[in-house]
Amino acid sequence: MITELNKSEFYRIRHITDKYKNIEIRAVVSGNNPGGVYVDHPTEPTAALIWIEGQKGFQIVGDAQSKTFLTGLEEYMRNNIEPKLLEQDINWVEIGLEPEPWDKTIQNIFKKHHLSSDIQHVYTLRGEPQPIESQDREVHIQRISYDLLKSRRLENHSFLESKILRFWDSTDSFLEQGFGYFVEDNHNVVSLCFSAFVVDKTHAIDIETLEEHKRRNYGAAVAQAFV
Repeated sequence: MITELNKSEFYRIRHITDKYKNIEIRAVVSGNNPGGVYVDHPTEPTAALIWIEGQKGFQIVGDAQSKTFLTGLEEYMRNNIEPKLLEQDINWVEIGLEPEPWDKTIQNIFKKHHLSSDIQHVYTLRGEPQPIESQDREVHIQRISYDLLKSRRLENHSFLESKILRFWDSTDSFLEQGFGYFVEDNHNVVSLCFSAFVVDKTHAIDIETLEEHKRRNYGAAVAQAFV
């Protein structure tokens, strides 16, 4: 029987997720970032479906031959997970997986559904980073701080707060676990780079520059400040 674990029970799949390089699933399972965990057995799980709140998507891990998942996952998602997604106006989902061995298993589980697939490419930096030159006036880069968030002095404070709360349970949680930098222009956040997921000393980051401020190297500048 498929079971949804309480947050205090996430440790039960650490033996599965510790084998994966994926930062997001380990951040959720460690309790740092919000999400949900669905397993094939409540106390001795061998496979897990992990909801990553910050990405609004799933990752599936563990034994791809789990009979419970093979025979019951589609029905469980339809009856228990899909209604929750529809409440958030989500009518399709992405399930990340290791192609071997999960690819064929997913196709068998959801054979009655329309499926499409894509490949994620991961890029790494090679060589020395090049100096960053702004194509605009002097860039004012600041760290996201408790005082900044408390003061609400920025005109688009709601944008900054919503960005953080997409990945974190609270701004306090973010400040305890992560950090970030932003470019301020005319009392507004126009570009930012911050910790989206954290596991131990590894951070997955989120970067965004407002459309009207793009092509000025702001994103590169806040990323450099973050690094």
